[in-house]
Amino acid sequence: MAMTNEAIATQHRPHDVSRWLRHLGTWRAHARWLFPDKALDALEAAIRDSEKAHRCEIRLVIEAAMPLAAVWRGHTCRQRAVHLFRQLGVAHTSERTGILLYINIADHDIELIADKGVDARVSPRTWDTVVARMSAGFRDERYVQSVLDALNTLRDIARESLPAHAGAAPDNALTDRPLMI
Repeated sequence: MAMTNEAIATQHRPHDVSRWLRHLGTWRAHARWLFPDKALDALEAAIRDSEKAHRCEIRLVIEAAMPLAAVWRGHTCRQRAVHLFRQLGVAHTSERTGILLYINIADHDIELIADKGVDARVSPRTWDTVVARMSAGFRDERYVQSVLDALNTLRDIARESLPAHAGAAPDNALTDRPLMI
């Protein structure tokens, strides 16, 4: 598995009350405001179109706030992303080519996790660049466009690393619809 983000060095302490309150006060409506249905439709279309060009499975998860018990225990967004990577089946694609792009609104965090079938073909610096560009776009409040740009970059990376088999229909083992939790 791969990935980083600019906050990877930041470890959350158990019982961090201010972080717990931030997650308590960040509602799903916040995520819906940043990513309304029209935006989710565009993101879904970008993922669907992307997967026609390569053998990777891309899963986008946008989470307003982590479960409060996990926050209280000091779980990081990275740990949450790894959990979702497994729980949502991204880790169980046939060629081990799943890619999870995880956005946590409350922590202002982005995690990208790539399964070993694709991670072995891509340098860690490449993944870091995708996240860094997305983070920069978020700082400029270009949320949807930043995710679309990241998905386009992931398409290019996946197409170069694991191009689609000629004449074969895409496997599409995972839904292309972004998951809002």
